Amino acid sequence: MNKWKRMVLAIVSLIVLMSTVGCWNYIEIEDMSIVAGVAIDKGASDGKLLVTAEIVDTKEGSKSSQAGFKMLSLTGETMFDIVRGMISITGKKLFWSHSKAIILSEEIAREGVINIIDWYNRDTETRSDVYIFVSKEKTAQEIINLSSLTESIMAYALAQQMRFENSVSTAPVVEIWDFIDKLEASGEYAIAPLIYIHETNKIKNARVSGAAIFSMDKMIGTISGEETKYMLFANNQIKGGVLAVNDKNGKPAFSLEILSNRTKVKPVWVEGKLQMQINTLTHTGLDEVKAPEEFTNRDSKKVIEKRAGEELQKAILSVIHRVQKDYHADIFGFGELLHEQMPQTWKKIEKDWGKEFSEVEVVVNSEVIIDSSAQTSRSIKIHQKGD
Repeated sequence: MNKWKRMVLAIVSLIVLMSTVGCWNYIEIEDMSIVAGVAIDKGASDGKLLVTAEIVDTKEGSKSSQAGFKMLSLTGETMFDIVRGMISITGKKLFWSHSKAIILSEEIAREGVINIIDWYNRDTETRSDVYIFVSKEKTAQEIINLSSLTESIMAYALAQQMRFENSVSTAPVVEIWDFIDKLEASGEYAIAPLIYIHETNKIKNARVSGAAIFSMDKMIGTISGEETKYMLFANNQIKGGVLAVNDKNGKPAFSLEILSNRTKVKPVWVEGKLQMQINTLTHTGLDEVKAPEEFTNRDSKKVIEKRAGEELQKAILSVIHRVQKDYHADIFGFGELLHEQMPQTWKKIEKDWGKEFSEVEVVVNSEVIIDSSAQTSRSIKIHQKGD
């Protein structure tokens, strides 16, 4: 049975079970519209909110091998008005507890998301584990409308994708509860993964890579997928992915699979100046050798480890310096650490933390250990054969 159909049937079964437990909130399944996800844009003509909801079609899904879905778009002044308006169109109550994705257009994100997030947070039927995204396309609607091409429920496909994002580590995995916490926290800045349409051989799919950076509730800029990886290193959030290591000439030579990582960040005073000391310890496996001449014996492993550590250290420092210079936004949680470990210092600089963050000195020390080199400790050698 198709996995999306199984998911739909599981949701329907759960709803039916819930409705039979008690009669105080009994609603027939035929009277519900299960919302899988929403895309939120600004209307091109009137500038109002434009919400596109992906709704699970339980009747259609039960008849075919694919999970059914419907798209419903409506404009309005507020999220509450739009949601109520959708009920009048469908003639059914919208069921939000199985929503999995909120996709925001960049235009919405840059203008401010507090009203949208606040509505979602206040609704008693919404869940806090829904994933949030910012579209790199012109609209968020373009992303969620990929359902018609992939013939699957896009919001659920995105949720599945984010469950395995840790093995790639080029985008942050952000649920709405975490996003809200960062918006409310002193000294922290919210981030959200960027999502775009990737096309290969005329087949379009949604991909996540990079991160949108928010100051207060407004998006102020982005970092790339590669930069996001090193941000995750600094935040002790790396679970997997690949480290590319160059040869002595600066060309890609080795690929290391990240097996585990531990990052420790400590604020200290050095000669009267605040300094953030970052130490990373990364265990890896050697998965690819593009320069066999540089991997001839076991001593070569130490050389690669040293080079990998130096390159990782440089990359982490590079993304921190860029964010300090371009955005003055502490997406690394330095302020929270100061709040916890140096409360008196934090009281003095909290109000000017954006400026203080952009000027704080950062020192990074990275150690990379190669635990394994697959099934052999040497690379394949090709000998020239005689005539």
